[in-house]
Parts: sequence; structure tokens; C-alpha cells
Amino acid sequence: VDIPVETRDEIGDLTGMFNEMSRSLSVKEDLLKQQRAQIRRLLHSLMPATIADKFHQGEEITARDHSNVTVIYADIGGLDRIQAELDSGESLRIANELTRQFDAAAAEFGIERVRPVRNGYLGSCGLTIPRLDNVRRTVDFAGECERIIERFNGEASLNLSLRAGIDTGAVGSGLIGEPSPVFDMWG
Repeated sequence: VDIPVETRDEIGDLTGMFNEMSRSLSVKEDLLKQQRAQIRRLLHSLMPATIADKFHQGEEITARDHSNVTVIYADIGGLDRIQAELDSGESLRIANELTRQFDAAAAEFGIERVRPVRNGYLGSCGLTIPRLDNVRRTVDFAGECERIIERFNGEASLNLSLRAGIDTGAVGSGLIGEPSPVFDMWG
């Protein structure tokens, strides 16, 4: 609340300092909100959203067993060769654009990125949101990733390929490592 300064004495000075302190706190609160949003975005890039939200809220993430999960690992062939030929800025742009397009396709098919992987994509379906059609969704996602690579090759005159491994069954999941935990799955 901004209080009007009505006098030019000590009370007026105190009122002015109060107003300045209030504005300073407001600015700091806005910065904290921005930092919390950045932390949330970073956590969401490192682990599935539901796990990231629990971790961000300080909940303990214990190992969990899941009975029906489909996992996909999609490896982008030829990316190492291109990265060796291009400067680091251009190779990073290509990797980021492919990841962005894979993430968009994942959202469309209900696939969650498990964690970042070099030159590939590790995702799951049915891990945090149980689904009866997780296998079909994952296979359709793999097909869309193949189309993304084909389009990208045509637009950028590249020769990338996609190899995808898909498996379904029981998995365990949790955070591995201290003090820098990494979300992972096994099984």
C-alpha cells in the first residue's frame, strides 16, 4: 500500500521511507516469482512434470513400482557427425530444435520425457498417468519422430536417421544421486 506523504516533517520522512520499502519488497517479490518459475521450468526439463512438481514442493520422491509402462528410447543417428562438422552454436540449435519438435509430438501423444539424453529422446507412457493404450501411443509417437526427422532432413539438407527401441512392462522409477538427483527408470 502506498501511503500519501502529507507533511514535510519526521512523519512525512517516515511515510516516504515506508513507501520506498514497500516498493522494494514488491520488486523483490516479483523477482522471487520469476526465479520460482525458472526453477519449475528447469525441473520440468529434467524429469516428468508430476515428479518435478512434487520435488519442487519439497516432497520426498521415493522409488515406485509401475506395472504397465511403455518406454521409448529414440536415438538420432548422424547427429554426432553433424555436431563435429558445425560450430557449437549451430549444432546446439539443431539439437534444441529437434528436442522441441519431439517434445511437441510427445505432448500430442501423451508421452512424458523422462530426462534429457544426448542425441536422443527417452520417454514413457503410462508412468505417471496410467493409460490402457500406452503401447499404441508410443508406437505412434515413434512414427511421428521419424516424420520429424524426415522433414528436418528435407528442410536443412541433412542426413539424420532415427532408431527407436520400445519396451513395455513393469518398471521402477525414482531419483538417483545426491546432491544432484537425476530421475530414472529401471526394469
